[in-house]
Amino acid sequence: MQEQIQADTDEISLKELIVKIRSVWSFLLKKWLIISLIGMLGGGIGLLYAYLTPIKYTSKLTFVVEEGKTGGGGLASLAGQFGFDLGGAAGGGVFSGDNILLFLKSEGLCRESLITLYDSTKNTMLVDRYAEVTKMKKAWLKDKKIGSINFSKYSNGKFPRLEDSLMQEIVKGILKADLSVSKPDKKASFIEVKSMMRDEMLSKFFSERLVKIATQRYVDSKIKTKAINVNMLQRKADSLAAVLNNKTYSAAASQQSLIDANPALRSVPIAAEITTRDKTMAATIFGEVIKNLEISKTMLNQETPVIQMVDQSTLPLFKERVGKLKSLVLGGILAGFLTVFFLLGSRFLKTLI
Repeated sequence: MQEQIQADTDEISLKELIVKIRSVWSFLLKKWLIISLIGMLGGGIGLLYAYLTPIKYTSKLTFVVEEGKTGGGGLASLAGQFGFDLGGAAGGGVFSGDNILLFLKSEGLCRESLITLYDSTKNTMLVDRYAEVTKMKKAWLKDKKIGSINFSKYSNGKFPRLEDSLMQEIVKGILKADLSVSKPDKKASFIEVKSMMRDEMLSKFFSERLVKIATQRYVDSKIKTKAINVNMLQRKADSLAAVLNNKTYSAAASQQSLIDANPALRSVPIAAEITTRDKTMAATIFGEVIKNLEISKTMLNQETPVIQMVDQSTLPLFKERVGKLKSLVLGGILAGFLTVFFLLGSRFLKTLI
């Protein structure tokens, strides 16, 4: 008996559901003109958005850092076979782990790239070109507090307060929307830098300068101490070479004077002996310095990391644009759905009231 009642209840609920669906469908059919018009309006807005959205050119660089000889030795290799990573024992560097991702998207590095020249034949910085293509300069001209701005006047990169504040806004905008830094594969050490800007050459120059400055700074930081040692030994070797040359000429002159000297004078050979001794000492010291210099140069070469470019965009760059047909369809569908939800919501509220 209870099962029969339950079945009747379910049957009634299903009928009510069908009736409600038919009622809603009938209501929407009556409103088809409103839905269609608003859908067409949404499609027009989508098409207008696609038309007004500027084309962006994408420049992409992929590189990998080949580290020099490190001090881990066989212990690190042995540990690696058992799944342990001892690479971080020496301390994290700028390019270690995910530090490189933060470094390449730092404000200082972006700023340093923007103040490089856009064209070698013109005194125009990348930042000026960026402000032109993004219509920022036109907006600044309409503002009485800003007016005409030319960053290229300050070739040293030290801007007044107004220019510096505008530069900060440009850098924040680029880091937020125009620059992408990522690792295509988390297990690999490949780094991908991608810039998306409205000017083709600007996009290419910016990505290349950014990577160039970053990698050069990294190489300099890795070899700084050893490079200082090599330069110091080189200066010592050059000065000792000059001293040894002078001692060699002095020794030759002393030996020449012995030929014409009076054999009865016992003090004459002393000067020649002292000169020869000084020459021998200078030659010995010079040989040791040269040996240490060559060892230091070898160590410097071993420690110098190699930046290998794996992939680099060539002209013409890939264009990123909003598809007009896609925007038309999506705009129409979105506007239609919103209209349907609004009409159903209004009908539901009227029913409750």
